[in-house]
Amino acid sequence: YSRNEAYFTGNGITKEDKLVDARHILVGPKGGAANENGVITYSEEEWTACEAEAQAILDAFLAGDKTEESFAALATEKTEDGGSRATGGLYENIYKGKMVAPFEAWCFDENRAYGDTGLVRTDYGYHIMYFVSSKPMWTVYAENGWVTEKSNAFLMDLAEKYPMENVAYEKMILGYNG
Repeated sequence: YSRNEAYFTGNGITKEDKLVDARHILVGPKGGAANENGVITYSEEEWTACEAEAQAILDAFLAGDKTEESFAALATEKTEDGGSRATGGLYENIYKGKMVAPFEAWCFDENRAYGDTGLVRTDYGYHIMYFVSSKPMWTVYAENGWVTEKSNAFLMDLAEKYPMENVAYEKMILGYNG
């Protein structure tokens, strides 16, 4: 970080900024009443029932083996979030400002550790949370920069060894997915 501090701070990244991975199961409130603009509001009883349903799912998880794999399987089965169902409720590289405030507050709690669970209420319903990991944001940028540098060098080496006509090497993109 120190060697490239100007680059990181120029991109708004401090040494303390983190990226978080977390799994969740969304349980939305049932019922509700729509106003003239189509906005649905829920009664306290509907929110209470939603919380009870989420707590029952969390209690069932906690009564089992409490592994990340079992949480992922439960998320695939139970979540109402179509955006994360296929990944077992996993959201990766969450940064501050990406998710709704209560979800983020839980994820970025400085005492959060692998395997922590909890319930978080948002406007979408109750989220049953499972903390996976956090990492310094700057390391992801550094890794991506390293891959870009190596990819560009590789392409230029290929261009020298195997010259071709009408190839826009600068438009080629290589990346690392691992």
